[in-house]
Amino acid sequence: MSVPTFIGDCLSQTTPLLLAALGGAFSRRAGLVNVGLDAFILLGALVAAVVARATGSAMAGLVLAAAAGSAGACLMAAVVSVLRTNPIVTGLGFNLLSHAFCRLVVKAAFGVSGLLMVAPAARLAPLPLPVPLHLDILAFAAWGCVFAMDWFFRHHWLGLHLRAAGAAPAMARAVGISARRMLFAGMAVAGALCGLGGADLSLGIVGAFSDDISAGRGYVALAAFYVGRDHPWPTALVCLVLGVAAHLATDAQVIGLPVSIAQAFPYVAVLVLMCLQQVRARRMNGGFAS
Repeated sequence: MSVPTFIGDCLSQTTPLLLAALGGAFSRRAGLVNVGLDAFILLGALVAAVVARATGSAMAGLVLAAAAGSAGACLMAAVVSVLRTNPIVTGLGFNLLSHAFCRLVVKAAFGVSGLLMVAPAARLAPLPLPVPLHLDILAFAAWGCVFAMDWFFRHHWLGLHLRAAGAAPAMARAVGISARRMLFAGMAVAGALCGLGGADLSLGIVGAFSDDISAGRGYVALAAFYVGRDHPWPTALVCLVLGVAAHLATDAQVIGLPVSIAQAFPYVAVLVLMCLQQVRARRMNGGFAS
């Protein structure tokens, strides 16, 4: 395998994870730990595949996947903020519900219980680059989002308001900032990013939809923005490490390593990164307790 191919494959594996993790970081800055990332990835993947099959347009699939993810996330925000439900339990419930819902839709509408294929013409095509990285437009958009989010939270008044509402809702309300509106805005952006991550799976990496296409990426993304402390660049670097681990897992299967062991690579990487983050945090807080 050539070096450009290896780099391109690693960045390709990183893209859906990075989009979901940035979405999780966005909603966390708005004041909600979004455990439902996997649900919105799956919803975006389904909508993108169905729309691309119906219209033959990958771009239409991307737009509606982002809209579907955003709508699902806003629904979760409404359940949590209006009905006062536990956000962790609510997020897990949305994850379970999305798997059942997508399985039902695919079976009822298309009579398919396995893969819902997308025609090659309706898939995301790799961009023509001087180096053969074989990356689609979402791979570059994801890293563009890292730059944009970093600037937004540091310099834009709306980003500063959103951070204030998430960190101290009562104080934000005292100065005229609506914490609920900021929460809905943050969740809408988070859902849209997750929907695009799902679209990258069904229209790009896999080229088909299945009800397990997310493969737990939402939970891995949750760990990624936790280790990255909700900051865009540290979160992106964690996602890159996990993307490399995911690609190495695929290569390990090719050379004959048992599938169960190879598929554990990304999750082992998550545990290692979380342990290192805890060690670093304890050292910064004065060392380990005796």
